[in-house]
Amino acid sequence: MHKIGVMMVWLGLISTIVGLIFGFIDLVKYGEPSIWIAIIPAGFAALLVGVTMTQFSKAKDSDTM
Repeated sequence: MHKIGVMMVWLGLISTIVGLIFGFIDLVKYGEPSIWIAIIPAGFAALLVGVTMTQFSKAKDSDTM
């Protein structure tokens, strides 16, 4: 569960950043939003779910506290 949460955090972060960059470029270039803008809320939701999953699960290999 912890590994899936970490992967969701990275996936959400990368998709949000890519959506912001390419969505802004398309918005400036063509003057209308594209599919890249729609990736931003989905990436943010994945980031939120990933953070929640990592907070509510215990990492099996974490010995330091």
